[in-house]
Amino acid sequence: MSRCIIIGAGEISRSFLTDFSLREDDFVICADGGFAHAQQAGICPDLLMGDQDSFTEGFPEGYEKLVCRPEKDDSDMMLAVKEGIARGYGNFVLLGATGGRFDHTLANLQTIAYGLEQGVFVMMADQHNMVTMLRDGSVKMPRMDGYYLSVFSYGEICEGVTLEGVKYPLSDYRLTNLFPLGLSNEILADEATVTVKKGTLIIVVAKDRSR
Repeated sequence: MSRCIIIGAGEISRSFLTDFSLREDDFVICADGGFAHAQQAGICPDLLMGDQDSFTEGFPEGYEKLVCRPEKDDSDMMLAVKEGIARGYGNFVLLGATGGRFDHTLANLQTIAYGLEQGVFVMMADQHNMVTMLRDGSVKMPRMDGYYLSVFSYGEICEGVTLEGVKYPLSDYRLTNLFPLGLSNEILADEATVTVKKGTLIIVVAKDRSR
């Protein structure tokens, strides 16, 4: 399945972006200052878009561009996801979506939730973390050495949370957003199964920097 890769202006290491496994059929959007990251990593984007507040010299010629006004309701990352959806993409990876301003990271988390509402898959990733959401369903998570699996309730309550193939299993559990019970689990089997019967789970796969 073709992916839409969106590079934002958040913190991202050049080595991570350079080594990121871009596919030939990936459609790459740079959201505003994400273009500087792409340039440093030698990535040629398919589309530049945003209000240019974090790329003040202006987008260069030779690229497809969508420039918007700074006074807007959507973040540049949200606009990029909406543009990708309009172009028919259903699988999104957000890079440069974490670090820096925490409010931007939270906004990008809400962008993942927006993707759920639109029926598309959105994940944000950096050199240490992968974050996505699951609503009213199940997903298989492969085991990766040195990584932890955490789940959190995005809304007030998630009903019927089940974790299988992990060090600390759960069965039909009622998970709330008032206590981080789902923090720092470990996948012991070749893959774990994460299930939520009702509600939206934030799923985080995070690398322990000491391992």
